[in-house]
Amino acid sequence: MKKMTFVVLPLTVALTAVITWFASLYMFERPVFDESVEQKAISSQLLGEERKYLIHLPKSYERAPNRHYPVIYVLDGSSQDIHTAASAALMARIAAIPEVIVVGIPNIDGKGRQRDYTPPMMLQDIDDKDSPTGRADKFLAFMNQELIPEIDKSYRTTSSRALAGNSRGGLFVIYAFTAEPTLFETYYAHSPAMWRDNEEMVKQLDHFLKANPSVKSTLFLSLGSEENDKMKGAFQSTITTLQNHAPVTLRWRSQFTTGARHGNNAELATPIALRWAFDSKWEPEETAYRSAP
Repeated sequence: MKKMTFVVLPLTVALTAVITWFASLYMFERPVFDESVEQKAISSQLLGEERKYLIHLPKSYERAPNRHYPVIYVLDGSSQDIHTAASAALMARIAAIPEVIVVGIPNIDGKGRQRDYTPPMMLQDIDDKDSPTGRADKFLAFMNQELIPEIDKSYRTTSSRALAGNSRGGLFVIYAFTAEPTLFETYYAHSPAMWRDNEEMVKQLDHFLKANPSVKSTLFLSLGSEENDKMKGAFQSTITTLQNHAPVTLRWRSQFTTGARHGNNAELATPIALRWAFDSKWEPEETAYRSAP
């Protein structure tokens, strides 16, 4: 019995250490990247700081020097971009979507994430009455005026680009859609935090749709079926707004991802989102709400 304890204890300690290591990589967004991932940085005049970005190139990029590729910009880079790039690569291999370049945009830190992804009409921290309002407008300007031009200059891109975000990043995606509806061709909002500030972003979306009856874009929203009631309530409000006021020129779809939680909804929904966005004739069997065909 003692001999068995002697063997199991070191294994338990080692396993705990490994789990802790991987958890710390995720929490602090420092995963181990494949050598094919390019890690770069840009000095932003608009943000007054250096911002890193991660480039996931498709398999054919080097051997097809005359080919250009759509680009997917993914918020919460070094976590959300990894599964996005993996899903995109797999689906391209089976010819479900074209090959794409994935650009991950890491956060400076937790407070920087609050600052960058919170719309300017909302508090960054709802639990702090002295909290400053969000600076999503500044971050969107950084993407529009600095990051996207840098990517287009450095890589063989097409004019087709998309933006993907999760949770507060999903909130930013909806804000970006209302603020710059033509900057991206497709907007992916996974588990968007539309409940914040008494569903203020839902109200902003409602106002935007009423004021822009000819907006032409593609919008995909997802929420895990196991997420909390606050998230579900705001998500349903968002769907109702789209049902009531989305113009026929807006192609949109929302889905409840069966069995998904807040922590894994984006990963489970992304393959469906990509296939749907790139193939206008394809609809998943498990359809929630969508624009009229």
